[in-house]
Amino acid sequence: MQVKEDNYQEAVRRNLKGFLVVLALFFLGNVHQFFIAESLGFFIKNLLWHIVGLFLFFFLVFFTDYKKISFQMVWYAYWGLNFLLLVMLIFHKRWLNLGFISIQPSEFIKFILVLLISLYLSREPNEVISTKKFFKLVGLIVLPLILILPMDLDYAFIMGVMFFSWLLFIGIPKRILGLLLVCAFVFSIIAVPIGWQKLKPHQKGRIYGYLDPEKYAKTWGYQLNQSLIAIGSGGLTGQKFYKGWSTRLGYLPAKHTDLAFAVWAETWGLLGVSVFLALYGYLVYFGICVSQFTKDWFGKYLSLGISLILLWQLFFNIGGCSGLLPMTSIPVPFLSYGGSITISVYILLYLLFNVAIKKYFFK
Repeated sequence: MQVKEDNYQEAVRRNLKGFLVVLALFFLGNVHQFFIAESLGFFIKNLLWHIVGLFLFFFLVFFTDYKKISFQMVWYAYWGLNFLLLVMLIFHKRWLNLGFISIQPSEFIKFILVLLISLYLSREPNEVISTKKFFKLVGLIVLPLILILPMDLDYAFIMGVMFFSWLLFIGIPKRILGLLLVCAFVFSIIAVPIGWQKLKPHQKGRIYGYLDPEKYAKTWGYQLNQSLIAIGSGGLTGQKFYKGWSTRLGYLPAKHTDLAFAVWAETWGLLGVSVFLALYGYLVYFGICVSQFTKDWFGKYLSLGISLILLWQLFFNIGGCSGLLPMTSIPVPFLSYGGSITISVYILLYLLFNVAIKKYFFK
């Protein structure tokens, strides 16, 4: 009994730390946007999104139960969102303009998919996904990615990485894994050269800028070069607010969205980056712990998927800002401006923390 009580108290402490980390990231992100936003209106709009998201987060965590989410409800939401993505593809739009706000529907497919797949697998849980189920899940993942691909190639690719890596962590048959490796090899030999010819000039330019940023410093490599300058100029403790050359003189493009992390690094240096990564890293660690210790298979799948989504989102953004990966249009949660990314992140966190408290705070 003493061991169970100790485990219970440790879990409660971990959950409380998680809530404090969310609040800390909320505070840091909004202070950051206050000093880099293009106008006061941008900051106020972003702050309102965060307040709405945080309110939804706390309300849903404590007054709802993720176990009551039905497969049928998520199934209808999945097809409704796919229909919306199809309509936007027909009209060649990435954003749904409602007049007073603009919404990016592709952001919301993440939590819909993670819910749908978790519910489906939890019906007959197993340590290894059967071959039949695996191909069904591949179909569920690929359909929205096909609709997103023509309008946002890098986003579709990253979402594919998010969800296929999740399936690998859950467990797939060895013969399927071998088949995937063979298909990937054949695809890279045959399809990549053909696909390269089909890429648009700006998409090829990102590759050029990534491979040789100095040569294309004034064109395709401009963003990467300015990002590297901003990160490097931060040093150990940073340039502080309004003192960074890249930020103050406007050299850094998309400073409040895609390259918000580079501005953070210039402002607060290595120490500030370490603080942000430590806080964000704790959320990922928290999610993995929840997945490991919960006995509910739905919660186990759900928390693991959310942890990987949060991890990949940060990895691809920082990788693009630092030159480790080609530059993408993937925002970094909390630091980047945006309503769709903000609300979707808080919904993912709600699902994660709801799994945690239903296990530990309620008998």
